[in-house]
Amino acid sequence: MECVECGLPWHETRGTGRPRRYCSRSCQGRAYRRRRDQGRLSKPVRIEMIEKQSATTLPTAIAMADAQGIDSVTLRSVASQTGMALTALQRSFGSRDRLVDAMVQHILSSPPAPSPRMGDPIATLTHLAEHEWKKYGSHPWLVTVMGRTRPPLVPATLDSVHIGIEAIRETGVDSNIALDRYLAISAYIQGMALLLHAEQQETMHSDTSLRVWWSEEVDRLDRRGFTQRHHWLADLTNQSLSDGFDVDACFRDGLDRVIAGLVPPTSQ
Repeated sequence: MECVECGLPWHETRGTGRPRRYCSRSCQGRAYRRRRDQGRLSKPVRIEMIEKQSATTLPTAIAMADAQGIDSVTLRSVASQTGMALTALQRSFGSRDRLVDAMVQHILSSPPAPSPRMGDPIATLTHLAEHEWKKYGSHPWLVTVMGRTRPPLVPATLDSVHIGIEAIRETGVDSNIALDRYLAISAYIQGMALLLHAEQQETMHSDTSLRVWWSEEVDRLDRRGFTQRHHWLADLTNQSLSDGFDVDACFRDGLDRVIAGLVPPTSQ
């Protein structure tokens, strides 16, 4: 049977009295309050409402993580934000981990990883790295989920890894070496992305911008004589770093060097 409130299937237990129409007391109470306030809804309207709620679940959860961090995302908080029944989300995802997996799949597949460039593994890996970097730039919390020894192995993740490993194998190495080198490249991308996440966290918990923080630190170090002891620090104070650390520029400066060092254009 299907719950007339959330539309999800449930197994009716045999008993006496009137047949149940709801999967839980939560759905029954929600239906009662809506009938009290808005009147009854026809079945087509209920189906349309369910589809609309499902379409907003993942974008809402992602928006919450973007604004407040991934720790803010739970089945209960997403249910509260979307107005969906908690039991409906529990039936749809089963657990918070599966919800996060679905969020990762949604992000990585929209748009998906770029197609490989046959015969040009360096170009393939560069485009793949740029694609991943953009995702971290839009969703800094994502690196805390992906930068693990046990990341979500959703289809979009496996597709990206497949493209990367096959590109490295074109240089003549076996799958084991290809995986090692792919992980080294991935570690560089995620290591740089951790700076994005760290700055997001600093911004959330501090009223001081990176530019102001750096300016204050330079003044403090200068007063203590560190700029005289470390000439490189004195040089940096007169350059663009005083206007803020550009993580994106730093990432791009190192990416080509990392890939070229791990994936030479000729077989080894």
